Amino acid sequence: MSFFFRAGLLDPLEAPENGERFEQMAQEYATPVEFVEEGSSQVLYKNKLDYSGYEDPYIVELPIVKDGETLGYLHTIFDMKEDLSSPAVTTFEKGLENSRIYILAFAILLALILSLIIAKNYAEPMKASARYAEKILKGNREEFVPRIGTEETKQLIDSINNLLIEFNNVENWRKQMMEDLTHELRTPLTSVLTRLEAIIDGVYPKTEKNLQDIYEEVERFSRLVSDLQQLSEAEGARFKLKIRKVSVDQLVRGVYEGFLFIAKQRKIKMHFNPPNMPCTAYIDPDRMIQVITNILSNALKYTAPGGDIWLSIEIQEDSFIFYCQDNGIGISEDELNLVFNRFYRIDKSRSRDYGGSGIGLSISKALVHAHGGQIGVKSKFEKGSIFWVEIPIDNQLVSLEGQRKSTEDIHGAI
Repeated sequence: MSFFFRAGLLDPLEAPENGERFEQMAQEYATPVEFVEEGSSQVLYKNKLDYSGYEDPYIVELPIVKDGETLGYLHTIFDMKEDLSSPAVTTFEKGLENSRIYILAFAILLALILSLIIAKNYAEPMKASARYAEKILKGNREEFVPRIGTEETKQLIDSINNLLIEFNNVENWRKQMMEDLTHELRTPLTSVLTRLEAIIDGVYPKTEKNLQDIYEEVERFSRLVSDLQQLSEAEGARFKLKIRKVSVDQLVRGVYEGFLFIAKQRKIKMHFNPPNMPCTAYIDPDRMIQVITNILSNALKYTAPGGDIWLSIEIQEDSFIFYCQDNGIGISEDELNLVFNRFYRIDKSRSRDYGGSGIGLSISKALVHAHGGQIGVKSKFEKGSIFWVEIPIDNQLVSLEGQRKSTEDIHGAI
């Protein structure tokens, strides 16, 4: 300010050009400014800003020197109670404040636009999924929810579709179960009712043999109900394995010896090949006996008189494998994948002769899965079959939750 005013001063100080130069200088600053002549303290020039109302005025005095002579003083007055920033700084700060407002407004607008875009990307697939879900609730379970939207939405849709598949499997299982159950129960009931009505009407003589035939039908009906109860418990995992340390060799040998008399009656030779080393495993012995019994009973049903059955155990590092081999009628390739289905029989007439319900292998599969194991079969038609069961040796940590998880997959397989 001092330099600008001093550089153009003319003589005398009262010259109009000096007043114009002062006004030009004073317009650049938003603060009161005045020029006082040396010696007389007379104010020659001042701008129009009034400082009479300042609470705490403070005067900054700058001498105006030209050619070594002090001509006067420039006074700039500030109020110490107010902001002392220079006009340039004040203007800059106001500009920054305005910029911050504009930036904040732009950021809010941008965030709103992005939120609307994201919401639309999420909402549209969700609305579409909701429409399909409503169709499913109304009974249309043939359509699946299309995989659209974000990755998270696709994962949710996959979960819905998997639940729909599982529901359809369970529903088909239930319908098939009711059809099979109705069919299986109708046969013994019809036979018993027909014979009893004939006896009551006097058409069918009440001899000991006829009564024995009726008793055998009732007994077969009772076994069927018992087997169905076991299958329901095994598939629904409504039981808890009673795990304890068991000698696998002794367990299989016990089942083998229990069937020797039955095999002898049917003129079938049974052979047991014990393992080369002792084997103990943490299993439920009662359930495992049930598995081996069902497999061995199945082998006896489909092995003709004069045939052979071999039982053996293979010890592996983390598991043991039980084998049951026969030289019976075998299984065709078309039927090989059906043997673990409930109520399925290779030779229905022969199975019925021995009182089979057709669900023994289904029960065995459920119990094996509950142990965390696997069951399978290899066979050649009219050559014989080999059933195998692989069970982990250490089942100490098997829990009810683990059993449920391991048996959930059975519904679609049986």
